[in-house]
Amino acid sequence: MSTIANKIARRVGGAVKARRQELKLTLRALASRSRISASMISDIERGAKSPTVATLAVLAAALEVPVSSLVDIATPPSGRIRVVRDSERHSVIDPATGATRQNLGPAITGSKVEFLRYMVPPRTTVGPFTARAKGTIEHVHVAAGALGVAVGGETVKLAAGDSCSCYADASHFFDNADSDVEALVYLVVERR
Repeated sequence: MSTIANKIARRVGGAVKARRQELKLTLRALASRSRISASMISDIERGAKSPTVATLAVLAAALEVPVSSLVDIATPPSGRIRVVRDSERHSVIDPATGATRQNLGPAITGSKVEFLRYMVPPRTTVGPFTARAKGTIEHVHVAAGALGVAVGGETVKLAAGDSCSCYADASHFFDNADSDVEALVYLVVERR
């Protein structure tokens, strides 16, 4: 590879690795999500291989970010606003539960906030999710349906329009097992 190609491969690899670590995914977990081998992802992250556009698109979908966030060289022209168009947004569907997760917010440099939408099918419990880093706060808003939110040993039932905030540095899950209606949940993850 040329020097320019090497720089681009390292930058893309660093972006893939940073996002994977932000989501607390192992190489194997990302391989499972993307169906790209862990060894190939490792090569990409180290800058040893430059991914094809198709591979990059699959990785971006698995990492819940637009492709542009993995290849951006500079900040957007205004430097203050980042946009993710609906056509660029990807959903991750849990094959075991059918729950759908979408990252709604673009990754802006320096942000410690993640904005997500979950659709939790009826008669389903989603999780348990592993504990996040100490001090991480999740703000949960139920837009439709009803949902139980359990963190550590505490549980609360939320109806449509209800919200709660919780420290997510313990195992947690969403419980829609007693409902016949899908729950639509907006989640803001605030990292310290």
